[in-house]
Amino acid sequence: MACFVVTAFLWMQPFARAQSTPPPENPYGELAGASGPIKEPAGPLKPAPRTRDGKPDLSGLWKGPLIFGGMFKGVGGPPFTPAGEEAYQYNLTKSINPEALCLFAGIPRASISGVPFEIVQNANRIVFLYELMWTFRTIPMDGRRHAKDIEPSFFGEGIGKWEGDTLVIDSVGFKDKLSWIDDDAHPHSDAMHVVERWSRPDADHLAHEVTVEDAKFYTKPWTFSRVFTAMPPGDELYEFACDENNVDRDGGHLGYGPLNLKTYPLNPPAPKK
Repeated sequence: MACFVVTAFLWMQPFARAQSTPPPENPYGELAGASGPIKEPAGPLKPAPRTRDGKPDLSGLWKGPLIFGGMFKGVGGPPFTPAGEEAYQYNLTKSINPEALCLFAGIPRASISGVPFEIVQNANRIVFLYELMWTFRTIPMDGRRHAKDIEPSFFGEGIGKWEGDTLVIDSVGFKDKLSWIDDDAHPHSDAMHVVERWSRPDADHLAHEVTVEDAKFYTKPWTFSRVFTAMPPGDELYEFACDENNVDRDGGHLGYGPLNLKTYPLNPPAPKK
């Protein structure tokens, strides 16, 4: 899917499947259709499928609501250290949104963007295919430990294991620059440690709980959760060529701090020729 400007596309993409009526609530208390029209299943919920080795099969296409400001709900706001507050103010006043520069979202940002993704699972590896930035991450499930010397990356080094019916992904080794933890410009350091817990309570829903710890920038860890809904049969991910037709890159339209609907409306005026 091509876009006229990156800033418009980053906002329009999560809402491309949107409908005018309020989205339905799913049985788990989250808005299931904030990023698009989703019909909740009628009648009893179907049990989650399982793989040959008896594990819940998380495979499928999933989407959920775009989260703004919700990561710190119940925490009383970001529990910044002085260094974290300084990094946050830098992001607000001197840093361009990394996604607007077509840099990978990383985690936890990629999982709270509201843009659909696909999970492909086998016994030894689980792969997340993101429509956002048309990228992926691959999680080994072979019992390995974190490497002693990790090359910092946007997604970090994630290793997975099963705890009962819950997939637990432990990730470390993140870049400390050109990466935000969410769409609101909150920063993270290279000390960030992310633990994700994924479970499939039924065939149509995927529960996601994330705990973020970063002693350099935050005084305490925090946890947030959400529920994704299975995409309808026949739906597929859109190709996301982030920099295609990007007039904002050289047009001086990119500003510091997070994008917002007031600055970047869903239907921006056509660029001047």
